[in-house]
Amino acid sequence: MKKTLRAVLILMLLVLLAAAGWLLYIHANSDALWKIVSQQCVPGQQQRHDPTPCLDVDLDKGFVVFKDAKGPLHTLVMPTEEITGIESPELQKADAPNYFYYAWQERGRLKQMTDKPVDDRYLALAINSWYGRSQNQLHIHLACLRPEVYRQLSQQEGLISTSWQPLGIGLKGHDYLAMKIPADTFAQQSPFALLNRYVQAHGDDIAKYGLAVTVNERGEFVLLANRLKVTDLNLGTAGEILDYGCALQN
Repeated sequence: MKKTLRAVLILMLLVLLAAAGWLLYIHANSDALWKIVSQQCVPGQQQRHDPTPCLDVDLDKGFVVFKDAKGPLHTLVMPTEEITGIESPELQKADAPNYFYYAWQERGRLKQMTDKPVDDRYLALAINSWYGRSQNQLHIHLACLRPEVYRQLSQQEGLISTSWQPLGIGLKGHDYLAMKIPADTFAQQSPFALLNRYVQAHGDDIAKYGLAVTVNERGEFVLLANRLKVTDLNLGTAGEILDYGCALQN
């Protein structure tokens, strides 16, 4: 019995050490995206009407669109202001821009990158937790869902309600919460605020959550959230459900 307990404790310690090492690794050079936004894209748009290396800079709405090097169909939407990530209090202000809505409106730009049709149902937006991200500038990933995740969500579609509930199945081996909102309310409902209400009600910390958005067959928006759980090797990385090559369109 003592040997078993000792082995379990050693295993837990190794997991914690591995997680700590990973966090140090992924947060190295964590200001790279902010430098691109603040030192290149925004000044270029302001001074020369040239957003390069961004695809676009919307100074009125306060966001940029950037082509990520990971995968052929993968863009990022980022604020023009310095906002670290999902934990930022700025995202909970009543007048905060709805960055998820802006990111979804940019999906046509992603579709232009391929000569094959990409159905909206294949697409998803995702942001990682503080523990699962590499950059300290808010960045929403736009890409396709992984094929197996798309199938799993389709099977669960009728079971997802209008309030946060555990998803009936695991995605990528991790637990997720899910809820849905009508398509015509997405512009007014911030996924950050919706998740924060749940988190606050449970005395939790939103920094531990990753957050994703996709659409179902009826055009409703489905919100997904996964929470940090080190023992499951889950760092709250909602981006794990994305496929940057979009195998679903093949």
